[in-house]
Amino acid sequence: MLYALLGPFLAFDVQGEVIAELTPRQRQLLALLLLNVNIVMHRDRLIDLLWNGRPPDSARRNLTTYIARLRRLLSPREPAHSALRTAGSGYVLSAPSASVDVDRFNYLTMHGRTARDNRDYHNAAELLGDALRLWRGDALLDLRRVDALAVWADRLDEDRRTVTEDLFDVRLAAGQHHEVVGALAQWASTHPLRERPHQQLMLALHRSGRTHEASMAYQRLHRTLVDQMGAGPAPGTRTLHQRILADDPEIGGSLAYVSTAG
Repeated sequence: MLYALLGPFLAFDVQGEVIAELTPRQRQLLALLLLNVNIVMHRDRLIDLLWNGRPPDSARRNLTTYIARLRRLLSPREPAHSALRTAGSGYVLSAPSASVDVDRFNYLTMHGRTARDNRDYHNAAELLGDALRLWRGDALLDLRRVDALAVWADRLDEDRRTVTEDLFDVRLAAGQHHEVVGALAQWASTHPLRERPHQQLMLALHRSGRTHEASMAYQRLHRTLVDQMGAGPAPGTRTLHQRILADDPEIGGSLAYVSTAG
């Protein structure tokens, strides 16, 4: 891995050492290029993004300086053959997907979901777990003063939350309801307005023979949503609660009934 965006931003040289000489603006520029890796970014577009639509008069000159500096840092022996190239009126950073943790995360997530859909829960859990282990904290934690990077970071953080809940789905489908109850309770408490983990917690408790606690989890969610959002749970969550109370055998272990509200 040469570029790590799933946490504080890091770039590595070919020896695997962190490139420490990057200034904050150079780090922001490199992150923008990485999030559009192998795509030509027009010079004016980069300027607009880097300075949040309010570039100084020196922006074009500064950008040229940043690009030249990045080329030397990324390829100190042969800057002219750097992966960062001029392309028409813009720049493109070439990098194999395996060198960028975001691309690796997306690859593992895609294959994990395919394994889940094929009911290969063991491999699905391995792949999704590997995807989540790439994270070192909130995405682009130190670069969010650039509005475009803040938007990307929020999107990536949401992807992380969704994949975390995908993994809970897989583990529930594999019959690991006892093992995930504690982690689900903590996750649902951390994300009180997300219905999906509350559904998962309800199922894990019910399948563990703790139906009364599953109903209590639903009641807590209901109160929280009414207090903070002015409306109760979605129809899918209400239906799941009723099926739990009725001890519906169809929700005993099928993945189809793990997450009904999304």
